[in-house]
Amino acid sequence: MRVVTKGNLSTVPNTQAAPPSANPPILADGEVARRTHQLTELQDALAALGVRSVLARNHRLVLRYNRVPSGPSGMTDPELRILAPAGTHIATTDGTTYRLASSQEYPAGDPAAVAALIRQGRHPVSPA
Repeated sequence: MRVVTKGNLSTVPNTQAAPPSANPPILADGEVARRTHQLTELQDALAALGVRSVLARNHRLVLRYNRVPSGPSGMTDPELRILAPAGTHIATTDGTTYRLASSQEYPAGDPAAVAALIRQGRHPVSPA
């Protein structure tokens, strides 16, 4: 993390865990809307089970005054912060699966079933 103070750059130690990807890709508006909709479906299913969650949109802002052109700024992968009885999770989606920060993956086709598994803290059953 960098802090800008009156034009001087100083490095501040990062006290938080690093995100899964230091430079997540910028997504097209339609893709952000599609992923946000899928996470909203999961959020609704979780709410029906009494599990609280918060949907967070992420925007990467690149400020580089010493390089031309500067890097791209824009919307990145939205996240659903889940406050489940089995623990706190961060979920994202690529359109086909829900992914938790703990590396668990669930098929996105049935948000209600995924919500039940997340609430119970269970892994999905893989087809044999």
